[in-house]
Amino acid sequence: MHLSEKTTQLQPKGPEIKFGKAVHDFDTIAKGSDGECWFEFENTGSEPLIITSAFSSCGCTVPTWPKEPILPGAKNSIKVKYNTEQTGSFTKVIVVKSNAANNKKAILRIKGVVKE
Repeated sequence: MHLSEKTTQLQPKGPEIKFGKAVHDFDTIAKGSDGECWFEFENTGSEPLIITSAFSSCGCTVPTWPKEPILPGAKNSIKVKYNTEQTGSFTKVIVVKSNAANNKKAILRIKGVVKE
């Protein structure tokens, strides 16, 4: 085996997504306050990463994701906005779909308590 063949085998094939964190805890926040948080990620793979969609099961949680391909080694982030007009505790799930070889459906979570 040549050195170049060995190096190629060690690199991940295709795009790979690696999040810095998968859960954001707002803790206690005031009603009507800024309910935004960011989930940073990196493409640790060998090909461009494309996020095809990001969604929540509830209209009170709105994710915004980069539409352009993320090149290998590049970092970016997904913004999640939670509507803080409802008081009480919350836990929401965000599903991120992409062409990542290691995680085609990444699961992110936000949680906290909204107080008057």
